[in-house]
Amino acid sequence: MRFPLRHLLIILAVGLVALGCQNEPPGPADQLIDSWIAAAGGPDAWDQVKDIRYTVTTVWFDSTGTEVRRRPRFVWGKKGPQRALIERDETEGHYVQAHDGRGSTWATLNGESLADTTKAVREVLYIGADVMYWIGLPYKLRDPGVNLSYVPADSTGYPGVKVTFGEGVGEHSGDRYFYYFTQEAPEPLEVHYIEEGRTSVSRTRWRDFQKAGPITYVGTRTWYNDRGINTKRLIISDVVLNNGIPDSLFQRPGLRAR
Repeated sequence: MRFPLRHLLIILAVGLVALGCQNEPPGPADQLIDSWIAAAGGPDAWDQVKDIRYTVTTVWFDSTGTEVRRRPRFVWGKKGPQRALIERDETEGHYVQAHDGRGSTWATLNGESLADTTKAVREVLYIGADVMYWIGLPYKLRDPGVNLSYVPADSTGYPGVKVTFGEGVGEHSGDRYFYYFTQEAPEPLEVHYIEEGRTSVSRTRWRDFQKAGPITYVGTRTWYNDRGINTKRLIISDVVLNNGIPDSLFQRPGLRAR
């Protein structure tokens, strides 16, 4: 088939544009995230994690920045489908919260099952996603539906990456995160966020990046207020990967094989 010269020129121009798009270098937001991922073990590191166990300790501070309380939570997680179980102690007793990845969520208090209408059960999906998400950074910033855009240096003095989510992605797709980087390290120095439906900004400092197997995770996240005083801290420790967690752990106690 023969084309007029004008049509051939159009086809050639379209082809060159498409080729240019394919070879277009990544923008500054992608460069920052790709550098973090490379330093953390590469894009396939999180795929190598099949199950995970760790402790996350919450530390609370008073208005002067003095520690007033700390509480560990013990986390078990498994992928394919994603599941999570969390144990913690509160004033009223020992909680276990879990979901099996197939639509069943449950919680117990001192070994007694709680009604599905209780807060401990209603928050399971959010908490379960939360404990698997943060340990899975930076790799999960490349999940489908995650949008990255570059933020020039602002009041923090650092350039950053704004992270938003497509509709229906995650438990709170309206959340907005801002990861700020320095030239001294590939990991973010600070992460700020605005929760869905709110306008106030929460500010965290990230420190103590640690390695476990193929992945690298942030060991300490500290919240601080507009006066620079610490208000809360999350410390991740005792990380164990791919230890063969049984599927039955995430099932309701009454349904587990005897």
